[in-house]
Amino acid sequence: MSFFNNVNKYVAEYHTLQNNPIVAKEKAMPGKAYFIEDNNILAIPREDGDCRYPFGQNGFNYWVYASGYLHCNEGLFSPYLRASEGQEPKIAFFAGFKGEEGYKVIPILSVPVMDEQVQTERYTVFTKASAYYVTEAEGITFAIRTFVDADKKMYYTISATNNTDEKKEFFISSYFNPFLKNAVMEGAENRWFRQCTVLPANEGQNLDNFLIEVYEERDRGAMAPNYGVFTRNLTLSEGAALVKTEETASRNDYVGGVRSSLHTPASLYRGTFGENTKKVATFTEVSVAADMLHLELEGKAHIREDIVMTYCFEDEDMEVAIKEVPTPEVIDNAEATIIDAEAKHGETMKAEFGKRLHGEIKEEVFNAFFEHLKKQVEFCSVIKGYIQLSSFSLIGIRDVFQALEGLVFYEPEVARAKMLEALNFVQPDGRCPRQYSLPRFEGDTPNMDLRPFIDQGVWVISTIATYLRFTQDFNFLDETCGYYDFVNDKAHLAKKSDKTSSVLDHLFDIMHYLLTNRDHEYTKCVCALYGDWNDALDGLGVSKRKDREYGTGVSVMATLQVYQNCHEMIELLEILGADKYADKIAEYKQAMAEIEEGLVKYAIIQNEAGETRLVHGWGDERSYFVGSFDDPDHQSRDGITSNAFWVLAGMYDKDMSIKDTILSAYDRLGSKYGLKTFEPHFEKGTPGVGRIPNLPKGTAENGAAYIHASTFGVMSLFRMGETDRAWEELSKCLPFTHETVSVSPYVMPNSYGFNEEKQIDGESMQDWQTGSSNVVLKTFIRFVFGIEPQYKGIWIQPSKNIPFETTEFTIKVRESYLTIKYSNNQNTDNKAAGRVFKVNGEVQEGIYDDVMKLNKLWLSNDFITNNKEIIVEVLD
Repeated sequence: MSFFNNVNKYVAEYHTLQNNPIVAKEKAMPGKAYFIEDNNILAIPREDGDCRYPFGQNGFNYWVYASGYLHCNEGLFSPYLRASEGQEPKIAFFAGFKGEEGYKVIPILSVPVMDEQVQTERYTVFTKASAYYVTEAEGITFAIRTFVDADKKMYYTISATNNTDEKKEFFISSYFNPFLKNAVMEGAENRWFRQCTVLPANEGQNLDNFLIEVYEERDRGAMAPNYGVFTRNLTLSEGAALVKTEETASRNDYVGGVRSSLHTPASLYRGTFGENTKKVATFTEVSVAADMLHLELEGKAHIREDIVMTYCFEDEDMEVAIKEVPTPEVIDNAEATIIDAEAKHGETMKAEFGKRLHGEIKEEVFNAFFEHLKKQVEFCSVIKGYIQLSSFSLIGIRDVFQALEGLVFYEPEVARAKMLEALNFVQPDGRCPRQYSLPRFEGDTPNMDLRPFIDQGVWVISTIATYLRFTQDFNFLDETCGYYDFVNDKAHLAKKSDKTSSVLDHLFDIMHYLLTNRDHEYTKCVCALYGDWNDALDGLGVSKRKDREYGTGVSVMATLQVYQNCHEMIELLEILGADKYADKIAEYKQAMAEIEEGLVKYAIIQNEAGETRLVHGWGDERSYFVGSFDDPDHQSRDGITSNAFWVLAGMYDKDMSIKDTILSAYDRLGSKYGLKTFEPHFEKGTPGVGRIPNLPKGTAENGAAYIHASTFGVMSLFRMGETDRAWEELSKCLPFTHETVSVSPYVMPNSYGFNEEKQIDGESMQDWQTGSSNVVLKTFIRFVFGIEPQYKGIWIQPSKNIPFETTEFTIKVRESYLTIKYSNNQNTDNKAAGRVFKVNGEVQEGIYDDVMKLNKLWLSNDFITNNKEIIVEVLD
């Protein structure tokens, strides 16, 4: 479909939503956003937050916002820095209409905010490949399309269509202020080493080009340029004419001087850059690439200007880029290629929810949300760091492995490659860094966060176990990976080790580190060291003794995860060869027994009234507790993670009588936005718990629904057979079920704040880069659709009481396609007699699961291998 066809389609869909409230209601999300055809998102700019979408591949992140803000980076290299809220954007587009005095100027995007003299309507459409910004004004439809290809070229198409029968005279103007450096912020020296030049059009081109050169140190004593090349092309329909075109390399020329900004662009109000505009700008002012095209359109005529920005680092590549001709065919074909590539991402896993039976989850929104959830998990899996651009916005071991455990189910090869990358940053003793970054060149010492959060390695073990169960790719264990020696934790200094070993040996190393760092003398539980998954609660590991940094404080969550890791390693080694690995198996079985005994004895506490509670952890020598009847601030407090992982790690299976204790904790942790991480919150000055009290009450982990934690609780409810409560809590976690949202409502946020005193009600810290996405996806896969891979086959165990008449889930399992068709006949008896399985049309017997309280079906590896298509009907 051509560019103009797309624009016309989005214009029509926008006006349908505006004029048909019934249709709008079914497609609506909070935050003035709607799902439209093809799972695309239509967002109207708003003042209480912003929607955004990331484009790019292989760690290149091109962020587009509904407001019109645009920025991008690949690791530490930023072609465009992010502009803070309210600041002038780094990329902007304008239109100007002739007035009585000068021009009436409007931004075609909704930033920068200007004093507009023209009535406008603006809206944005996000596809998985590109963003379309539409502005309607003065009978003209303006549109901006932007996207990025696999070579990191950025494309911009600016169009104007005259919808009237009258002749229209106006200009369009584009403005680009790139950064093109390896840094996290601008400094006073940037302009000294940067130059923009307007270059004459080459053969086949019909508009002049821009070349931006930014000089940067590549190594000691050597400066080299980073190039930004802008090529342009203008296409006129019949009845359209270019009156004149102007270009400038000077920001001062564009805005009117050093005291002005894009909010008050003097040249645009005049309709000209002036006779002496600069074609070269450097050193004393900010150099930019900007143009102004004066146009005439007869009735129904249209124009489009195509701009391609290429960045490169070698003279030869720059010279090639300058000669390119960005014709409409070239640009539209580039977009089509991205659309095709995006369609293939995740095509091996599809879900469809039928008519909803009850609740707030709209099936049309839910179906579209699931597709963008997959995109979000993929984004979190393949990041190259510096997403929230700062010196230590790196690649988190725990973050990326949690995401990869979800990606395994639909892009296993991508997950495999990323796991191998990350394993190269483990220390030879099995300690994982908290975060790592990729070396910029051979021999480079990459940035790392070396604080010893104890839980990093536990996610590595669990993710690799899931990968092996699902793919049966045991050759992965023979792959060779390297190590880093951690030289100085506080200086973040690490150097590449000469040692290499197999993935399996890396797993042994990680297990050794985890099992070594236990309170061997007393509780046998895992020491918190710097902290666990809950980063803000980083005080439990502090030692009472001044001669050592870490004491015997324990994280119950991490202890439960290590307990689970032992089980995962035992299962794996028994598959690989029980005799060969008999010593390791015996070691892990003994550790499991010790940990189980310690958890039962010390993690379950009781008050004088005989009530029990699962504590979050305790400080050095059990001198105080967190998540107990009497915390350091003398509050009786619940924490979610120890309760959730008691179920998820398998301790619950040993004694299910603790269920009431867990459910009672969830009752106290409940809120309108989901299960809170802690209740009550920690007041400032609470001793022994680290920095969590510095967070405002009711935000992030401090007494709010921190969704990552909430979804651990949801998983545990499904696993305990509490499906009605699980669906209730899951619904609260989803962003589109709320009245308001401060971030993108079509992907998972990291939290929902609530603090009436500070007027916080549902706001979130961020979206997209959050672990809540992978937990929600894994909840759907494992506990809603019920795919639970094992080494010898797969359990099919869909949730009871799914609140939809039907669901259909298709997933590629190795070389076979498995489809689960679920029908909810609202039969309340879900025991063996109440659930029927049909496999490829034949009725099969299930097995009742006493833990999950449902009937499930076993599919062996042989059956999966011998049937390239498997259809399992589940009738409740």
